[in-house]
Amino acid sequence: MFTLAYLSDPHIAPLPAPLMRHLLSKRIFGYINWRASRKNIHDRRILDAITQDMAAQGADHIAVGGDLVNLALPDEFTGAHEWLRTLGTPEQVSVIPGNHDAYVPLDHDTGFGQWMAYMTTNVSDVQPPPSGTGDFPYIRQFERVALVGLSSAVPKPPFIASGKLGAEQIATLNGILQDLGQRDMFRIVMVHHPPLQGLSGKRRGLDDVQELEEVLQAAGAELVLYGHRHVHALDTLACDPPAPVVGAASASSSHDSIDKQARYYLFRIWRKGKAWKCEMTVRGLTSAGGSVTALEKQMLMG
Repeated sequence: MFTLAYLSDPHIAPLPAPLMRHLLSKRIFGYINWRASRKNIHDRRILDAITQDMAAQGADHIAVGGDLVNLALPDEFTGAHEWLRTLGTPEQVSVIPGNHDAYVPLDHDTGFGQWMAYMTTNVSDVQPPPSGTGDFPYIRQFERVALVGLSSAVPKPPFIASGKLGAEQIATLNGILQDLGQRDMFRIVMVHHPPLQGLSGKRRGLDDVQELEEVLQAAGAELVLYGHRHVHALDTLACDPPAPVVGAASASSSHDSIDKQARYYLFRIWRKGKAWKCEMTVRGLTSAGGSVTALEKQMLMG
């Protein structure tokens, strides 16, 4: 049995004090939004409670679905790197970037490139991504379970929170999924933005969501994970066989709505005969000031 722990959108608080020159960009709008509302939603104490509970569950690997930072301030990336180290080593933790991690155009090494050790392929028999797709998709393989990490993080104008994968990254994903499927691997695809049409509006969705969904349907996957919406959700990808698509609430959220309160996910995956089995346990808060507990458990496959 292999157990994957998954959380998304930690939006690590508190926000470092920005310099005036840092706010001469889209960041000024995000800073106003942070001061007005988001600082009251994303609570570091809640995030710490979530990660402490997660550590006690003894997962084999941890996946983080993006939006570690808020305004892409230089000190935020350093702080996020330190936070990742508290979760585990790059061999124990996989990360993808979200739109807030690419809030404004940044040099790779001063932005989320600082976390590249957590976003690299760990197998040698995989073709590297073609020129133009950066370092994505990457593959983390754990015996017969494979985690495929995508990046939909691209800078966008003010008031736009959409993402984009690009044709080359999607084409590379298609080849990867077909290859892994032929090898009878349990394929987990992780992307920050919602991967199905209709889950998000154009201003907050994935620009090429139709192309991604078509590849997922044709090539197949066993589990698809995303974040971005800060809402717990379970949908189904229409492939053969159908695959669960799980959306995560923010791991630091103190929101009043039950579907938006902080939580994380445990996926226990095993093989029985010729069939894959996957059980999902959701752990999180039942109230803004409560403790972390089991919220639900269900079989997603088998």
